[in-house]
Amino acid sequence: MLVGDREALEKERLFKKLEKEFESTFRELIPGIIHGFANPLNGILGRSELLGVRVERIFEPMVHNGDKMDNDIREGCKKIIDDLELLTRETNRLFDLFNNVAGKFGALQETAVQEINISELLEEELAFLQFYPDSRYGITKKLILDREITEVSGVKAHYSTSLLAIIRHSVYCMKDSESRELVVTTGHDDSHVCVTIKDTGTPITEVQREAMEGSGNSAHHPLHDHDEWRALFCAISLLKKYDALFWIVHESGYNIISIRIPVLATGEV
Repeated sequence: MLVGDREALEKERLFKKLEKEFESTFRELIPGIIHGFANPLNGILGRSELLGVRVERIFEPMVHNGDKMDNDIREGCKKIIDDLELLTRETNRLFDLFNNVAGKFGALQETAVQEINISELLEEELAFLQFYPDSRYGITKKLILDREITEVSGVKAHYSTSLLAIIRHSVYCMKDSESRELVVTTGHDDSHVCVTIKDTGTPITEVQREAMEGSGNSAHHPLHDHDEWRALFCAISLLKKYDALFWIVHESGYNIISIRIPVLATGEV
């Protein structure tokens, strides 16, 4: 078997493991999606019902007054306009939520090699993160994106599952923290796209750091058997198949995972 074929098979094996880990979160994810959709939908339904009553109440006097406008009617019309603006906002919000879900599940189906904008992808992943109950409240999220970032070549499904797994692990590390801050930054230079994921979670130990940085060569490390770490190790291993370089440290109160992905990284599968 050629080296390229072996690499492709290994990428696919790691992706399938990450995909399985993602599917295992459906039990906690689906209620979050339903809850996310329910909020704007309830607002739309409630406001629509109120609007119907208001329209009938406001316009009936106009019929009896020969279309003569008085202050009550003017005020009622203003409230109708306000209702319509709220309905528009909530409809747009619902549409955005739908796109967040559709975009994530769509990315998992994109298994052909393509050019990927990592900044745009991370923006999509952070938007999807809100559907997890442990990520919805109590976390300050900062997204600092390089909009001029160079695209990388690869399989979008691989990058999508890997980056979300790393971000989800950062959230897990903060579960017992008083201060919960997640900072995701992107940048680039002439040869690499750079991603930095920072969290204020329990400090990474030296043993954990060594296991993470050597993930691709330490498949039998004891931490690999922990549910909370398995997806992280798969994500790191998969990104390393794209020649990504990792620098992991606890510094200034943050766990920091810095990823450098070569612009010319091969993504053949």
